[in-house]
Amino acid sequence: MASKTAEKFKVNRGTAGGDSFYVTDVTTLADGSVKRETYRSDNKGNNKVLVQTVQVDKDGKLTKDEISSNASIEERRDLRNPKSQMRNGIKNSVNSVKDELVDNNIDGVTDSTIDKSANGSGNAALNEVQTGDNSRPSGAIKADAKTRDSFPTGLRYPVDMAEAQDVIKFDMLKYEPKKVSGFGFSERNSDRASIGSVILPIPGGISDANACDWGGDSMNPLQIAGAGIALSMLDNDSVIGDGLSGALGDLKNQVVSNTGAVKGAIGGATAASAIGSDINSLLGRTQGVILNPNLELLFQRPSLRPFSFEFKMSPRSSDEAAIIVEIIRFFKQGMAPIRDESRLFLKTPHTFRIKYVQQGEDSKFLNRFKECALLSCNVQYTPEGNYAPYEDGAMSSYAMSLQFKELEPVYNDEYSDFDDTNIGF
Repeated sequence: MASKTAEKFKVNRGTAGGDSFYVTDVTTLADGSVKRETYRSDNKGNNKVLVQTVQVDKDGKLTKDEISSNASIEERRDLRNPKSQMRNGIKNSVNSVKDELVDNNIDGVTDSTIDKSANGSGNAALNEVQTGDNSRPSGAIKADAKTRDSFPTGLRYPVDMAEAQDVIKFDMLKYEPKKVSGFGFSERNSDRASIGSVILPIPGGISDANACDWGGDSMNPLQIAGAGIALSMLDNDSVIGDGLSGALGDLKNQVVSNTGAVKGAIGGATAASAIGSDINSLLGRTQGVILNPNLELLFQRPSLRPFSFEFKMSPRSSDEAAIIVEIIRFFKQGMAPIRDESRLFLKTPHTFRIKYVQQGEDSKFLNRFKECALLSCNVQYTPEGNYAPYEDGAMSSYAMSLQFKELEPVYNDEYSDFDDTNIGF
């Protein structure tokens, strides 16, 4: 590994913005990849604040293109503009240290790889992001070439929110199917790399609803007796004949020891079966009784938790309006189904990892989330009831409603991941 820091460069943003200074570090890594980090600095190149990280693998593929949450509106705009002073300054900075890094050739990097590190777009609009082993199995269904699977990172509204503000963060993930494992399925990797993120203030009205499905179930005495015979045969370690003989003997003793009503019920069951009638219907008509249903509330299945969020975003500038448009596009495009190359199949949309962040850490006072699917994204473009765009056409306000549902149920043992000071799921 080797790292070189280029000389600072200046970006003049006119009378309104003045001069800004930047420093770029270029680092070669042991696997032949290159990482480029660009910092805002003072006029002496000190007091550095990270604004962008770009990484390129040994084959020249862009694997990371991340704008820091520290980046200003102007910096975000410049990083998205390939002809901006800032982008040109970054290229010049990388070129100034390239020869020395290549000459040392510590990690086998090439001119081309280092050049690619200077070309981060700032919007991460890539066809493919390498996040580990992305090799496709033979015969895998490939997404259409125009499918977007990398999105802006660190989009936030409002753009000037304080660093310490409590927020909700949405990370978009490539959907990962499960594999069959024994009598179940393998665990889905919940820590896989994000392909884009949005940070918003925690809205009002947040809640969760943990639930399980329970339902009434009945089993009449004759069904119970039949089940007993079957279970005895399965549980008995001796031959099946012995198990069946013992079970039938127990049933005979129970019938003999009871009144004639039991024998009558068995006779009624036989008669009902012969005429295709319900036994309780026949017993009710002929004896004024029904078989005891042994009704009991039994666990049926777990439930998947839904979550809803409402956000109102009112831009205060054209730059902030552009960020809001990107945020809305982030959710709309991310939840859209993915067509394959042949148009024969549809691949699962991207999914989302959600978390509440308080004072820079995952909140222990609010619920945690499992990986979620975005079921709907509803946008009101005139939430105030009037069409009142700005001069450039941007709406004066947007209201966005998001409905999520977790991919998997929450299980008892999963709470052990948190101590008792955390609400957990």
